[in-house]
Amino acid sequence: MPKGTLEVTIVEGRRFKDNDTVGQSDPFIELYLHKKYKQRTATVSNTNDPVWNERFTFNIDEGEDTIHFDVYDEDVGDKDSIGSGKVKLKNVFDDGKFDEWVKLPAHLGISVHGEIHVIMNFQPS
Repeated sequence: MPKGTLEVTIVEGRRFKDNDTVGQSDPFIELYLHKKYKQRTATVSNTNDPVWNERFTFNIDEGEDTIHFDVYDEDVGDKDSIGSGKVKLKNVFDDGKFDEWVKLPAHLGISVHGEIHVIMNFQPS
């Protein structure tokens, strides 16, 4: 894998599965290459179709081949999982860019708990 800088823009989400009994979700996303170095978006209140337009930067080292997106519904003092998606960085390294909707598959991958629109650009160092 090449070394360099990965710029990730979390644009928006759509059709998030609603976990709340009253109202809609308060979604946010944790994104990471390694679980111990997570970055996160702001929480968008009361929507299943949030818009973030937030940009994050990751330094890519040897051996890093997947970026993870964990989507949560923020509740008072807690968080409920809406879904998780991931993208193989090979898709980004090959073209230098990535602009797609990433599905959040359910536990067995049979249904989908929503999608997030992700744009990534890679600059080799």
